[in-house]
Amino acid sequence: MTKGTIRNTGGLLVLFIFLLHSVQGQIHSTTGGGSWSDTLTWVNWKVPTATEDVIIEGPVDVTGAECNNLVVQPNGILQNRSYTNYTLKVSGNLTNNGIIRNYPGWYNLYIAVGGDIINNGEWSNSYTYLTGDQDQHLVFTKEFSGYRLEDVKPGSALIADSDLNFRNTKIDLKGSKIQLGQGGKLYIYGEWLFNGQIIGNNSEVYLYDNAFLERVTLENVALKGIVNVYSSVVIEEENVIDL
Repeated sequence: MTKGTIRNTGGLLVLFIFLLHSVQGQIHSTTGGGSWSDTLTWVNWKVPTATEDVIIEGPVDVTGAECNNLVVQPNGILQNRSYTNYTLKVSGNLTNNGIIRNYPGWYNLYIAVGGDIINNGEWSNSYTYLTGDQDQHLVFTKEFSGYRLEDVKPGSALIADSDLNFRNTKIDLKGSKIQLGQGGKLYIYGEWLFNGQIIGNNSEVYLYDNAFLERVTLENVALKGIVNVYSSVVIEEENVIDL
């Protein structure tokens, strides 16, 4: 064996170790799913830890858990175990391509997300808390219909990288702001948005089905639909109300 061959073999070994480490840091559920805390729910029988990325491939019931990044695949379902309310803490990004919901007819699922949110599926659980110390980016290709969305870290902003569509969701900014993109649109069907700022860039905000604003400052947006105001809404000069 030549020295060149030895060096090449060493390089392949390093690459193999790197790839193995990457795979080991990502935990997949089985397509059959089960309880999050059950080893049989996971490929290779390993329950995810708080530092690992998780891929949901089937129906998985949360019994109180933590992870890093989380992806719910198109055939995946993320819900609470039926026994009581449970909370899942996601320190990184959460991408939903499947279903996030309460267990049908039984208690509630609470989710705390520290990173960005991408919703391409059904998202209808009770409470979603935005816990990031840095700005969190939102991308919705499907509507968000969770009961309540709260930004519990008002020192950071919510950056809309797409149009945002909320249906029957109570949106509590807690003093934070939603930053809409150039020409971006925010749709609110039913319920309300309160206690924060909506900052646009030639953007539009649509209110339907008795949706209303409370304690909100609007900047560089056009208001569309029937604009219901509960209290203390500040409209800057550059805004337009188009009923």
